[in-house]
Amino acid sequence: MLDEFYSHFIYTAEGEPGPVSAATFIEDVNREPVILFDGLTKGYRYPGWRVGWALGPPAIVESLARTASALDGGPSRIAQRAAIEALEPSRADQETTALRDVFSHKRNTMLDALKAMGVRFAHEPRGTFYCWGSLEDLPEPFHDAMSFFWKALDHRVLTVPGQFFDVNPGKSRKPPSPYERWMRFSFGPPMDNMQKGLDRLKQMVGDG
Repeated sequence: MLDEFYSHFIYTAEGEPGPVSAATFIEDVNREPVILFDGLTKGYRYPGWRVGWALGPPAIVESLARTASALDGGPSRIAQRAAIEALEPSRADQETTALRDVFSHKRNTMLDALKAMGVRFAHEPRGTFYCWGSLEDLPEPFHDAMSFFWKALDHRVLTVPGQFFDVNPGKSRKPPSPYERWMRFSFGPPMDNMQKGLDRLKQMVGDG
């Protein structure tokens, strides 16, 4: 089972190469036990339009359909018919290409701004809309993700400390977290909002 809700958020600095899908590697959809999930909310940027789909062998899709109809009945017929129009290939390709162009520009803007502040990146993002950066080279107290988080909130900027993504079942591994100096920054918001946040973080780090 493969979640492809972010499959359109794949890009280089120039906004390419475009969407990817495991469907490329399926030779016989009727036999291979692979199920792909996608929908309009993330990859097509239609928040609240709760229409999704699954692709796979007919027998499995039939079981999914029976289960879904027993649980919630699925989306309305109106929403499904509108989704067919939104997914018409030429229209869908035009919108998702424009989406990648916008998001690759925002990604580059955020990377440049964070690097100038001293944030380091083991790998620059080539998918989704998040930058995962190390704060290790920042001055105190900003080199610690939780301290950075609270200071940023004081400047009306929301960031997400790396510890929040630390898989540690039952807290069996004792602190400190290996992610205590890592932070997730999002370039999902509109450009103006994102730029305001970056300007505030620059001022915060510069003021010490």
